[in-house]
Amino acid sequence: MQTKIYLVRHTQTTGNVQKRLTGRKSFEITQAGNTYINLMTNRLKNVKFDKVYASTSSRAIKTVEPLAKLNHLEILPNENLCEMYFGIYDGWTWDEVNKINPKIHEDHMLTNEIMGIPEQEPTEAVANRMYACIEKICQENAGKTILIGSHGVAIEAFLRKVTGEPFVVKREEYSQKNTSLNVVEYDCEKNKFLLVLLNDLNHLSKLKEER
Repeated sequence: MQTKIYLVRHTQTTGNVQKRLTGRKSFEITQAGNTYINLMTNRLKNVKFDKVYASTSSRAIKTVEPLAKLNHLEILPNENLCEMYFGIYDGWTWDEVNKINPKIHEDHMLTNEIMGIPEQEPTEAVANRMYACIEKICQENAGKTILIGSHGVAIEAFLRKVTGEPFVVKREEYSQKNTSLNVVEYDCEKNKFLLVLLNDLNHLSKLKEER
């Protein structure tokens, strides 16, 4: 028996536009972000979801809220689906971080990982909690179709744990954009994930055509 997971990164916020380390801090959804939600909702409106989960962050909840309403479902918040905690720099802009410790961004450009921030949550810890959380959701909803709203680094860490691909490779393929759609299937007998769709933004193609 297989459980199907639709895993979506939250929509655009002011924190994204300002190039902030948007971990646990909350930021308002932009006008463009509302458009992204509408387009993603339209793309998935014919999918019958059995459960909807999201991180406890408002941006993730608001991203999946219209689809939850279409399916007459309550959104089930879970802290283990939250973004990486960026320690003492959580919520800071990259410009602010670079003034204090430019090596953080330099290492990020080289390795694709954000690390070295005091009190920061390690990437491996993010991957492990995301994997354990989503696996538990799959096991509790065997054979069902699930929608999950989460975050860029958290989703990427989970998907790389599924595929075994380290952060340093295929950066563009895995780097989650706002409302990026990923689909994974979970084999409940083999306790194994299969990546079906990675980092897809076809629902935003209309916006590119209009530019």
